[in-house]
Amino acid sequence: MARSKAEEAFIDQYTRSLTVEWADHMARYPDGIPLWERVAPVYFDHALAKGWITKREPHRLTAKGFGVAASFLKR
Repeated sequence: MARSKAEEAFIDQYTRSLTVEWADHMARYPDGIPLWERVAPVYFDHALAKGWITKREPHRLTAKGFGVAASFLKR
């Protein structure tokens, strides 16, 4: 399904906002399981494609993903 530029922009920005929650969870529970089961596949797939989460299970936020979360908080 083709998405409009506006839909793609929303998916990107919303996924960026989710990295903050994921980073917080991983900071508090380094060995815990991130909250992937609560994430809609469209956002999970976007983060995976961007390299913000690891490809292998258990999926974890990458250094790039932590950087995205930190940048989002600076807004």
